[in-house]
Amino acid sequence: MPDPGIPPFWERNLIYRAVSGSRAYGLDQAGSDEDTRGVCIPPKEYLLGLHSFEQHEDATHNHTVFGLAKFVRLALDANPNIIETLYTDPQHVLFMNPCGERLIAARGIFLSKRVAERFTGYAVDQLGRMARHHRWLVDPPDLMPQPEAFGAQEIGGRYRWPHTDAEQGYRAALRHWNQYQGWLLNRNPARAELEARYGYDTKHAMHLLRLLRIGEEILADGLVRVLRPDAAWLLSVRRGALSYEEVLALAAEHRARLDALIATSPLPEEPDTRAADELLISMQEDFLFRQGGSNAQTVALSVPIQSG
Repeated sequence: MPDPGIPPFWERNLIYRAVSGSRAYGLDQAGSDEDTRGVCIPPKEYLLGLHSFEQHEDATHNHTVFGLAKFVRLALDANPNIIETLYTDPQHVLFMNPCGERLIAARGIFLSKRVAERFTGYAVDQLGRMARHHRWLVDPPDLMPQPEAFGAQEIGGRYRWPHTDAEQGYRAALRHWNQYQGWLLNRNPARAELEARYGYDTKHAMHLLRLLRIGEEILADGLVRVLRPDAAWLLSVRRGALSYEEVLALAAEHRARLDALIATSPLPEEPDTRAADELLISMQEDFLFRQGGSNAQTVALSVPIQSG
């Protein structure tokens, strides 16, 4: 049984940790969560043996530590959360040892035109949730769909459908109903207040526009501005400065600019996978050789996470 007085290896072998979420963007409000993301190098039994480690998330889901290999794979895929972690403003870096410094020094190898697809994808996800909730607010489903309404007949305890489209239509309506009921049941009170006040989820709108703007900036000049210079404007969006229709129109403009920037961006088509692979191998080899891969001899401990 592990000694409860010894921190788990994802803390002992930590190489980097930074503030994430709204505090990293400069968009935090009173009561905002204190989120962090970190990177560790697992011990030798995870690097060479049958064990595997990808990430650890604490019970609050606010603090995540990735194994270096998974972190590098996600960075190569231009995962927005991971790209932002690599470029977190220095004031929001909570811990970084020499291994972490190597990772951050090489972060440019992960930038490519994949950024457009990935950041747009995350933004579209925000847009989809915002639009779905808006539709439920203005036109909520009032009855659970019944197969008979789609032309089905019950025969021997089973439904017979007049055609495939009817069955698919019913299943889509039922899925929509179940999603609506789940939303009502698990609705975040703070988000419900925003939706009641402004008619749509302005926090989703804020992050939708933030993601699209960051994507544009990366494609245009290769710079990743996590701590937002436009924080005041983004916060005004959260406070309902734009109508729902204005948010949709602005999002469409940004997506069009992102598409146009792909052709002129100085970034390569793909990230430098070879350099990333060499970096990963070198860092893990150095860890094994210098630390012996032992749970007793590990990378320097992280500093405590600071509140605020």
